[in-house]
Amino acid sequence: MSFNGRKIDLPASKKTRGLLGYLLARPVPRTRSELCDLLWEDAEDPRGALRWSLSKLRTTLGPTIIVANRNTVELNTNGISVDVAMIDAASGDIKSHTTEELTSLEALFRGEFLNDLELSDCYGFYEWCQSERSKYGRVHTHILETLVDRNRTHPGAALEYAHRLVGRNPFDESAHIRVVELLLSLGRQEEAAAQVAQCRKIFQLELGVEPSPALDMAGQALLTTTKQRIPEGERQESSKLSSEPLPAPKKFIGRATQIRLIRSAFSGHGPALALIVGTPGIGKSALLSEIAKGYGLRHLSACAIEVERSRPFGVWIDALRNLPPGASATKAQDTLRDRLLSGKDKPEALTEQWVFDSFRQLMTELAQEGPVLIALDDVQWIEPSSCALLSYLIRHFDDGRIHVCLAARAGEVDDNDAVQTLISGLGNNLHRITLTGLTGIEASALAQQLAPADKVPDIVAKAQGNPFYLIELARADRRGPAEATLRETLATRIERMSQPAANIASWASIFGRSIPADTVISASGMDLTSALEAIEELERHGVIESLETGSIEFTHDLVKNAVYERISNARRRLMHSRVAELLAWEMAEDPSQAARVLHQSTLSNQHLLAARAAVIAGQNALRSFANSEASDLARKGLFHAEKLGIGSDRISLAMSLLGIQVLATSGIARSTPSRLTTEIRSLISRASQQAMAEEVAQGEYLLSVLFQEMGDPEAAGLATTRAADAARQIEAQKKIRQLANSARCLLELGKDIAKAADLSRDADLLARQEGVADVEVAWSCGLLAYWQGNLDVAATNIECALDLARDVEDHWRESKCLTWAAKIALEQNRLDAAIGHATELGSLAAKIGEGSMAPLSCAFIAIAKQNAKGLSDAIEALKGADDKSHLAYILNFAADRLQKRGDASRAIDFARMAYRFADDVGNNNEKVFAQSLIALSESEIDSPATLEELEEWSSSPELTARVQRMAGAARKHRRQRRHDGGQSPNA
Repeated sequence: MSFNGRKIDLPASKKTRGLLGYLLARPVPRTRSELCDLLWEDAEDPRGALRWSLSKLRTTLGPTIIVANRNTVELNTNGISVDVAMIDAASGDIKSHTTEELTSLEALFRGEFLNDLELSDCYGFYEWCQSERSKYGRVHTHILETLVDRNRTHPGAALEYAHRLVGRNPFDESAHIRVVELLLSLGRQEEAAAQVAQCRKIFQLELGVEPSPALDMAGQALLTTTKQRIPEGERQESSKLSSEPLPAPKKFIGRATQIRLIRSAFSGHGPALALIVGTPGIGKSALLSEIAKGYGLRHLSACAIEVERSRPFGVWIDALRNLPPGASATKAQDTLRDRLLSGKDKPEALTEQWVFDSFRQLMTELAQEGPVLIALDDVQWIEPSSCALLSYLIRHFDDGRIHVCLAARAGEVDDNDAVQTLISGLGNNLHRITLTGLTGIEASALAQQLAPADKVPDIVAKAQGNPFYLIELARADRRGPAEATLRETLATRIERMSQPAANIASWASIFGRSIPADTVISASGMDLTSALEAIEELERHGVIESLETGSIEFTHDLVKNAVYERISNARRRLMHSRVAELLAWEMAEDPSQAARVLHQSTLSNQHLLAARAAVIAGQNALRSFANSEASDLARKGLFHAEKLGIGSDRISLAMSLLGIQVLATSGIARSTPSRLTTEIRSLISRASQQAMAEEVAQGEYLLSVLFQEMGDPEAAGLATTRAADAARQIEAQKKIRQLANSARCLLELGKDIAKAADLSRDADLLARQEGVADVEVAWSCGLLAYWQGNLDVAATNIECALDLARDVEDHWRESKCLTWAAKIALEQNRLDAAIGHATELGSLAAKIGEGSMAPLSCAFIAIAKQNAKGLSDAIEALKGADDKSHLAYILNFAADRLQKRGDASRAIDFARMAYRFADDVGNNNEKVFAQSLIALSESEIDSPATLEELEEWSSSPELTARVQRMAGAARKHRRQRRHDGGQSPNA
């Protein structure tokens, strides 16, 4: 953001910046409840967090920009130019804009929408952000395609836009072909060949398919043109750039004042605590490392990792692994390594107190030779269990034997409730040191270690005291002027990497800052030799560094972010998906991987895998007594479980996740016990419908826990009894479902009606005895009542079945019950109800894509509204869907109505068609109905009904009451004609 041409430094808090982005993207009043649910759903005080962020924005933007009252918040955008508003205004008709206007619009796309602010833990915000990214991505693609097309006569300009199209979606083969064609038109055959090879490699490695023949056709032009070679001088220079290692600082520069303040904090009475805060790249990590040098081997150091914020005691486990080689082994250290790191013990064999006491013993043993330093970096990403252990150690070592030095990003640390609670609890004992830029003298001294003397003043001026930026500027291309921003400087360095090196870097950025090298190589699909050469190149360019543990690590999070930002949104999702599946193989044996799988599957929208990972990670957190993390993991998992279709997977996962939530908050005052009990009861009902005995029993057990904590022992006892009875009840339900299903099938087929009636009654009786509500029971009872002509009872039962189907999102049964509900309502002449059911049927058809439901719903509505044209169209559509059974019913129903209105000719035509369709599919009910109606009209068909047949049909239990009535009317008419002396043709 900028104001009057001056860049505005936004608050460092990601949630605060996310809030600003949300308000800017849609400048209308937003309720405080909506904003709290969007960004602070899991906060202890959501409204307090919102107020804090709004105060930060007022300070940054001025008091008149934020317009808020007790209920709503909005931005006053008068006089403010917002890029997305300009894009939205132009996106309705891209091609109507001039080339100059489109060029200006395209320049507004400086990265993904709200880049680096997806906030994947805030699921409502994350989904909104992804939706907006997709929308603006489509607009950007349309603009780029239009600019490529308009610049056909200027291939150089068109090529720039074509390359951006490939960057937006590297899986768009047509975009690659555009680049190839433009390169060939410019005579750049080698680059065109490289583009063909790159496209083929991307499709093979990342999609597992070959490109289409269209790419080969574009590449064939390469054989008919003369290859253009790179001049020898350029080739040598290119080789030089890829092999020359980048300069690195030789010694630590500056920060004397901060070091003195930290040492002062460690020399007083009471706890020795210091917190270093500053912006990314300002030198926090380097200062921590410099401080650690004064402790020799007596220090525990680790860096919290953003993607592992739910890993219990994650930063302490890493600190244990990072103990300096050569440090004297202690008994506590050996025990922790043996039990915590090796995984020899099952997680449930460890207790929170054991972990706390073991680290306390480790500190005691290490401190025998002098004070021990605990140096934790990036604590804005530390999780609650690690905060609790740190607080425990600080309380037990308040005599100066341990020195604690923490580092965090300014602003972002405010988004972490656990860290804020820790800091508040430490009060004045914690010395907060804000790290600002290097002084001019210090910056010059650092630059002189890295760059020629003539470039030092320019580098120092541009870096503005930021040491990381200064180092990157010094490493920039010495053949030209350094770029204006840190982002551009990093982007230039990354662009100069070879394709294999860029590929390895991209995969590493998907994992995070640090990852085992063999895992990255496996994910990339590259052969070992090429991958190792690429890693060496990345090391030379200062992108990554190899660790003694066999892992590779980005030299800085800013470097990792720069690499990640260059990956298109489409490719990111695919890469996150592959990494999630790769890590999932390890998840069962190593539950600590589950939090990573959850993160990766969230970013690739793999909801089933994400929910499974949340269950494993949550249970692991419970076993580690990291209850806060467990509750948070359960919340995340439930979000993903809700995205699954209703079925056994969703029910089982949701029940496990609710169980984690209940147990994680056991003993803690609950603000929403009624919500949990309601959710669990609903899930029990769904599990019961699916005959899932284990899940029903688990749900009842969870209810008993909740009721006991709510002080209702009677309800808890009843839930416990129901849990014990669950298996028996489920076995009974399976029998009920089997009986009712058989009855319903026989009734729909019109076969063995007496047996169907017995089965339906038995299922209903057993369901009542067991207290089971089953959709098949209500459905079969409704069909039996319909068969017997009791339409009121039939309607009630079908409505009940419909509700049960909706409860478990059983769309197939829902559609069938809606069809019967519409039929029955028509026959009862409840036309509004029939139209309502038919309309719902049509909406459902549009969602699930069932072929005949849509025209059938139209037919019901047309009959109810007496719309002849609509009925004719619906009948033709049903013919197209080849739904002959429903065609026969609709035609017969229409024929009956036409005859009653005196239109005998059309009634007979409809009945004859109904007879043919019913005969084709063996639908005896509709066939007899048609024959009887035709007999009533004294007309003929191929098989005219005799009086004896009409006599039999009018009382046959194998026919519905509706058909019996029609046959009875025809029989009565035939007898009356005979009595009056008239002789029908088939008397």
